[in-house]
Amino acid sequence: MDEIEVENGIFFTRYGAAYLEDISAVAVSDVHLGYEDVLAMNGIFMPRVQSEMIYETVSLIIDKYKPEKFIINGDLKHEFSRNTPQEWSDVYELLRIIDQKSEPIVVKGNHDNYVANISSKLGIRTYDIYRDGRYTFHHGHKAFKWDDMAIIGNEHPAVGLRDSVDSVLKLHCFLYFKKERLIVLPALSIYAGGSDILKNDISSPVLRNVNLNDGRVYGLWDAYGTIDLGKVGDLL
Repeated sequence: MDEIEVENGIFFTRYGAAYLEDISAVAVSDVHLGYEDVLAMNGIFMPRVQSEMIYETVSLIIDKYKPEKFIINGDLKHEFSRNTPQEWSDVYELLRIIDQKSEPIVVKGNHDNYVANISSKLGIRTYDIYRDGRYTFHHGHKAFKWDDMAIIGNEHPAVGLRDSVDSVLKLHCFLYFKKERLIVLPALSIYAGGSDILKNDISSPVLRNVNLNDGRVYGLWDAYGTIDLGKVGDLL
């Protein structure tokens, strides 16, 4: 399925974006542009393919859902400190692409210490926390408070599914906590391997304060799109 409506006006899409119909917005997280540059600085050289794939995915999302706002919910770039040359180029280009058809909203993650230096060149401001309608957007690397629905990233959630011969299929996924009013976005980066939630190795302080087993898992599978896998506790 291209998307699943998890509650009124909230859709989890196969592209790793949440579509929020009531505020005409899409939200993605953990893009980590510049990843290849950071590896190169440490002597590991990889083809620079991620940025073009991200541009294509973002353009597809915008063309399909036509959002008024495009929210990047943290970790737009990868290097913690200064902006690398690749980050200057790739982040600027992605924001320029979004800005042509939608309003870019940049929420800062723990990797985004200097991202405002880039976004300001396009007149785009950054936020530590962003609120719109019933939603509170925060990267999730620190504790924070919300009223209705919180949307975070940071965790790079994934789920490892085992078959009868113990082969593992690992899928990036959305997490949805109905009672706690919390959504966790998957990583958009192609290099984010994903943190297997079934191993209960949680890094986000926000997730440590909820009952993980009650979270509902929506996996992203290339062959089938977005699939409802049930609750975390039922997959253990």
